[in-house]
Amino acid sequence: MSKATKGAAEHWSDEAASLDAGSQVRDSVLSVDALEFLQACLEARLNLAISGPFGAGKRALLHRLVTYMADDGQIMAIQNPDEPSLEASGITSLRAHPDREDGGPSISRHYLLALVPKMHPTGLILDRVEGAEAASLLQLLLAMDGVVFSIVAESPRDALLTLERLACEHGEGIHPGIAKRMLSTGLDLIIQLGSSPEGCCEVLGITEVAEAEGDRHVLGDIFACQGEGLIGHEQGRSECRLQPTGVRPSFLSRIEALGIRIPEHLFA
Repeated sequence: MSKATKGAAEHWSDEAASLDAGSQVRDSVLSVDALEFLQACLEARLNLAISGPFGAGKRALLHRLVTYMADDGQIMAIQNPDEPSLEASGITSLRAHPDREDGGPSISRHYLLALVPKMHPTGLILDRVEGAEAASLLQLLLAMDGVVFSIVAESPRDALLTLERLACEHGEGIHPGIAKRMLSTGLDLIIQLGSSPEGCCEVLGITEVAEAEGDRHVLGDIFACQGEGLIGHEQGRSECRLQPTGVRPSFLSRIEALGIRIPEHLFA
């Protein structure tokens, strides 16, 4: 493991907390193994979602992980006016302005998403997908790589069902079967967050989205929270530890074909 990766595992929470003051993120939110695995996935430009309830620290984790995305091309971030800027080398931030005080034309994130295919970016970053944005997002998941987004959901399955519902409500010609197939084909990973009793961020699992079978999504946990779970509410302690499950993700060969190596012990 590189020195930079190890350092990121030890210190990323301070940077993330400064981006999202509403959530206190602990050093143990991601294990070194989990961070190294996610770094490889981001370098390989897999499509991944960050799922969690309100206040779980989704934006903080999103902003921290995008620093590992390859910056050899043009990555596009579609952001709200109040979001901390992601402008950096290789990342261009497009700001939505739904309610402009200067009298100028309103610009929604949904409108900006519709422009993405014309700009041919090498990646896309979107925090908290909602409403009509879901239909456009599902189409982009099929058309491009390097899509990283967050969504309010209590579990990976809940995240998929929420995206399906929104896409069917707002997307022309999209019905549940099509939405399910689009997600199982275009989305690779879901990082599930939760909140501990003391209000800290918890990564509960990293789950692969496999090919759907019939009317049901097939999910496989690559990292899971193992141990005694959240305990000691009055002491504010947690014995939950993010550990590899030993499951080999089906996309591993895609990552290795790019010359990116993941330690074999993770899948022992």
